[in-house]
Amino acid sequence: MKIGFFATGVMRRLDFDGFVRWGAEHGFGSIDVGPEQADARAICDRHGMPIASTQGFASQPLSTDEVERASQMEQARRALDLAAWQSIPTVGMGTRRDPKATAAENLEIFKVTYGELARYAESKGVRIVFENWPNRGQNLATTPEAWEAMFAAVPSPALGLCFDPSHLVWQGIDWRRALREFGSRVYHAHAKDTEMLPEGMYRYGVYGPQLETAPRGTSGWFRYRLPGYGVVDWAAYVSTLHEVGFDGALTIEHEDNVWGFLTDPEEAKRGLLVGKRFLEQFVGS
Repeated sequence: MKIGFFATGVMRRLDFDGFVRWGAEHGFGSIDVGPEQADARAICDRHGMPIASTQGFASQPLSTDEVERASQMEQARRALDLAAWQSIPTVGMGTRRDPKATAAENLEIFKVTYGELARYAESKGVRIVFENWPNRGQNLATTPEAWEAMFAAVPSPALGLCFDPSHLVWQGIDWRRALREFGSRVYHAHAKDTEMLPEGMYRYGVYGPQLETAPRGTSGWFRYRLPGYGVVDWAAYVSTLHEVGFDGALTIEHEDNVWGFLTDPEEAKRGLLVGKRFLEQFVGS
């Protein structure tokens, strides 16, 4: 298992070549790259940096609008083509639901769109991964209920998860049980922690502020942190990843504003190193 990294927040302003070089100099084992970045392989190879996955969402094809759906499908195919050309093993895709459709109707759209995209990915030797980010209830691939239905609808092994325990924590979902149950579908993994904010929970509840504005970088009752600064049991997380046979990249997703995520690229880079040093006691260097 390798400890990976990628540019989030203010770090996206950094020169990509310099950022890759910095990561290589500081011993990171892999990087995630933008789905549209055609020069990623050449730059990463120059610095001896393996590419684990694309980051973010290359496409959002769950739409009842046929024109929009066709456009998103074409965008997805281009991302898969580029990943195959650059030998990038997994591509992050989106499951943002069409708000005009029910959950069941969105699942039917998923079956059609990702059934086709799974076949295309198989032909290219690339896998599609869905991060379990709820996005305020807008995304489909966020719970064991949804994953079970999605993989039943499209059983292709080309579809899998980018597993992130931080999102399951605040939903009250047992992330260890979920990882064991869906471990064979975990093709990429994020390392991000969640800090619970008791005062915010008391004042706002799980729906968050209704009249006030949440403090920057928080939901009001929780906030994302670098590994080790929240409630995730990292020894158990790494152990369970090993247990289910995962041997890919454990990629730090830095969204911790205590460490400059939104404000200071140099402080954010220091945060990445803090996260890396913490994870090395479980993953090894």
